[in-house]
Amino acid sequence: MDICAVLAPICMIASKRDVVQSFYMKFSKGLYKWDLAQFFTPPSVTDYIVDILSPQFGEHMKDPACGSADFLTAAFHKRRAFDPKYADCIWGVDNSENAVQVAVLNMLLNGDGKSNIRDGDSLADVDADAGSFDIMVCNPPFGLKIVEKRTAVLRKFDLGHEWEIDHASGTWKRKAKLVAHQETGLLFAEVCLKQAKPGGRIGIIVPNGYLGNRSVRYQVFREWLLRHAKIAAICSFPRFTFKTSGADVSASVLYLEKRKTPLDDARFDTSYNVSVQMIENVGWNLGDKKAAPRYVRNQEDGSFIIDPEGNRILDADFADSLADLRASAAAVDFPWLADGVAAASPGSGWSVPIAQIVNDGDLTMDPKRLCRKFANIRSEIIKREHFRLGEIVDFVPEQKNAAGNKIKRVPRQIYYYVELQNIGQGDYRGEELMGWELPQRAKHFAEGGDVYIGSIWGSVQKWCLIPYDATGVVVTNGCHRLRMKKEYSDNIVDVVAFMCAEAYSIQMRGFARGSDGLAEITVDDASQAVIPILTDNERAEIKPYVDSLLSGQPDIRAKIGRMITTSTVGYPAPPKRGSHVALV
Repeated sequence: MDICAVLAPICMIASKRDVVQSFYMKFSKGLYKWDLAQFFTPPSVTDYIVDILSPQFGEHMKDPACGSADFLTAAFHKRRAFDPKYADCIWGVDNSENAVQVAVLNMLLNGDGKSNIRDGDSLADVDADAGSFDIMVCNPPFGLKIVEKRTAVLRKFDLGHEWEIDHASGTWKRKAKLVAHQETGLLFAEVCLKQAKPGGRIGIIVPNGYLGNRSVRYQVFREWLLRHAKIAAICSFPRFTFKTSGADVSASVLYLEKRKTPLDDARFDTSYNVSVQMIENVGWNLGDKKAAPRYVRNQEDGSFIIDPEGNRILDADFADSLADLRASAAAVDFPWLADGVAAASPGSGWSVPIAQIVNDGDLTMDPKRLCRKFANIRSEIIKREHFRLGEIVDFVPEQKNAAGNKIKRVPRQIYYYVELQNIGQGDYRGEELMGWELPQRAKHFAEGGDVYIGSIWGSVQKWCLIPYDATGVVVTNGCHRLRMKKEYSDNIVDVVAFMCAEAYSIQMRGFARGSDGLAEITVDDASQAVIPILTDNERAEIKPYVDSLLSGQPDIRAKIGRMITTSTVGYPAPPKRGSHVALV
C-alpha cells in the first residue's frame, strides 16, 4: 500500500524513456524473476537506427524477432506526435513467450495501448506476410551455434539451399539440395527482404563476419543480398555494443532498399553510393558488466557539460554520424536517408560507390575497409613513393623453411619458444622448451632475418625481427612469417619502421575478416598493405635501430639474456621455473 501511494500520482507513461525502462527493469525483475538486461537494447542505439529508417505517416513497420520491442518503441516515440494512431502500424513477433511478455509490457509502459506483438515463428511463417511492410527492422539471434535444421523451414529459403559457382561465368547458382543447417541470422535477413514491400526499407543488425568472411556461406549471403536489395548504408558499432543481449562480437547495421525486381548477378548494378559510418563512442562503457553511461566532459577541468535542459550529455557519436550520413552522396541516391532533414554541408559525408563492393571478388562489405579512416590513410601513403607489402616480401607457410621444405620438431632438441603475448614491437621474449614440450600452436621455425607480424585483429601492433644469428627460435601461430625478397633486402628498414606506426595498424585492422578479436588477416589481404618508402635522411636515422634488432640486442633485457646464455656475464643460470604457479 505504501508503494502504491508513492507511485499513484506519477504518470509513468509520460516519463522519459530511460526512466520508463529503469522502472520496468527494476520492478518487474521481481515479478518475472528474469534478468531483464538481456532483453533490452539502449534507447540511444535504437533511436539512431530508427532515425535512419525514417518511418513516415501511416507506414507499417515490423520486427520479426522483436525481443523486448525496443526498435518498435523507438518508432512509436518518433511518430506518435505526428500520427496519433501510429500504434496500429507497429508489429512484432518473437518465438519466446518471455520476450513477448517483456515486449507487450514495454510497449504499454511507453504509451501504446494496442501492442501488436504476438508469439510466433517468423522462420516457419516467412511466407505469411510476404511483401506486406514498408519497413522491416531486426536484431536477429546470430552465431555459429544458433542454427535452423528443420527441412520444412529451410526449403522456404534461398539461403536454406546449397549454392555453387559457375566458374565459366563467375555466377552463383542455387541448387535444389538443402544445406544441413543454416545460421538463423542469415535466414532472418531473408525474412526481412521477403516481407518488405518492393521499394521497402530494411534495417538489420549483422555480425561483421557476415560482411567479410570468405567462406562460401557468407559469400553466397552477400551475393543473394545484393541481388535482392540495394545497400543504402552500413553503420558499424564497436565490439561489445550488444553484449547485454549475449553478443560480444563487432556488428553493423545494414540499411537496405528492396529491389522491385531481383538481379541475376550482383555485378549488374553499379549505379549508386553507399554511406559507411563507424560509431566509436556509444555513450556507455563497453567491455564491462555494468555498462555505466559515459558523459561529455570539459577536457580542461573534467566537469560535465550540460545541455540547455540541464541534463548531462552522453558521449556518443550518433548525432555526428547522422549528420555525416545525411550529407553523403548515398542520401542523394536514397532520399529517405535524409527525409525532411537538410544536410549542413551537402556532399561532405562519406560514402563509397557500390562498384567498389561488387567489383571485389569476395563482395567484401566489411565497414572497416570501406570507412573514411582506412581509405584516407591509404590515399595519403599512395601520394608518396611506396610499395605494397606483397611486392617485396615472401609469406612463408607454417612449418616450412625459407627454401619451402617441411620442418619437423625434434623431441630432444632445445627450442626457444615465443608466444604471441611475448611479442612486442620489434623485440620478443621466449622460454626454453624441449621439442616434446612445444605446444601444437608452435608452428613457425624461425630463421635469422624473419619478420613476424600479428595476423589477427587484436594483435596487429605486434611484430618482431629475428636476429641473424638466432637459432632454435619457434614462434606461435597467430602470426604471418615474412622474409624480404633478395632484391629488396635493403627495404627491411622501410618495413619494420612502418610497423611501429598507427597507419600500419589501421590498415591491418581494416583487412581483418571476422566478428571478434580473433578476426583473421589473410595473406592475400596483408599483401595489399601499402608501405611508404623512407627518404635517405629518414633511413639514415632509423637504420641503426633496425641493425640493433638484427644483432639481437633490442633492449637491455635481451642484451643481458644473451650474455647469460653465452656466459659473458658472471650471473648464475638456474633452471627455469617449472610452472607459473611455483612461488619461487
